Amino acid sequence: MDAIGARRTHGRRRGGRLATVGAAAVLLCSGQLLGGHAAQAADCPAPIRTVLDTTPATADRTVALTFDDGPLPQNTPDVLDVLRSHGVNATFFVRGDQAAAHPDLVRRIVAEGHAVGNHTWSHPDLSQVAPAARVDQIERATQTIERATQTVVDATGSQPCFFRGPFGIHRDPAIAGLAWDRGMTVVDWSLDTRDWSSPPNPSPAFQQEIIDRATSPRTAHPIVLMHDGGGYRQNTVAALDDVISYYASRGYTFTDPLGRAFPGSPGRGGTHVVQPGDTLSAIASGYSATWREIYQANRATIGPDPNVLQVGQRLTIPGAGSGGGGASPPPASGSTTHVVQPGDTLSAIASGYRATWREIYQANRATIGPDPNVLQVGQRLTIPGS
Repeated sequence: MDAIGARRTHGRRRGGRLATVGAAAVLLCSGQLLGGHAAQAADCPAPIRTVLDTTPATADRTVALTFDDGPLPQNTPDVLDVLRSHGVNATFFVRGDQAAAHPDLVRRIVAEGHAVGNHTWSHPDLSQVAPAARVDQIERATQTIERATQTVVDATGSQPCFFRGPFGIHRDPAIAGLAWDRGMTVVDWSLDTRDWSSPPNPSPAFQQEIIDRATSPRTAHPIVLMHDGGGYRQNTVAALDDVISYYASRGYTFTDPLGRAFPGSPGRGGTHVVQPGDTLSAIASGYSATWREIYQANRATIGPDPNVLQVGQRLTIPGAGSGGGGASPPPASGSTTHVVQPGDTLSAIASGYRATWREIYQANRATIGPDPNVLQVGQRLTIPGS
């Protein structure tokens, strides 16, 4: 991750990333920072007071898929369908006005286990404001952050733990501080798919560009920027399957921007690296384990007090390596048979073998049928080339 400060800009960021510190100083004196809301949601960890470009290294390989500008009925349900077909979760940075217009979609996002982030109320560009109106725009931006937070609270019953400024304008401490004071970690990205520049029609060539940009990590812990709102995003939907397959087939754990694995997600378990603010209870919430099980597995290194953890300490998560959705450990050689368990998906099954979900589907298409998302409990699947 980068420390707060300027860095390279992307075309979509429209040049400057930072709003003026002087205008923000007026904002900080306006008394509108919290607007009566609790500074930190009960279920949010203490915010990391820097801007995350990558996820913390909580496992050997992690990836956070993120979607901005929604929810939008033309795109968001399709994105959710693809994620569900793989048994994978993501983080949605929602606009407050879209959440207010489509609270049913926000509820579905949360119900299916995804994280929700705050993307302001109406997506203002804080760097493109006439000098005479800067103070007013910054104050209104504060209100949009507040309103977006409240809208998500109304729709889901929980406050978002993450904030991302429109166009990536969130690095100025006076702006990032607004999110931190609300208990939100500020999230940037390491891979920009540039899907926001999509043509308004299906384009296989552009879909391949999205895939290429999303699957070119320069780190083992990328945060991928995509969009489910703001316009025509069906090219993103079409590319998403290959993006997920790329990371799943390479053993990445799908996490939120803080590197926390989603409950039930494939590739979970392994080793957890303690981060600032971690507790055994908070760590356990991201894995299929209780805090007592994690403590017992690491008692020799933690010591007699389970409440005392050292930042950077590596903890073994019990049950690691079992794969998602009941998938069995990979066999030593040759093909094998997998018996479908409740909750299994082809992606989750593939994560436990040396095969991709497509290879498993092709080998079993006659018995699975035309829809790879429909599996029958007890069905026996041949795992090719295991």
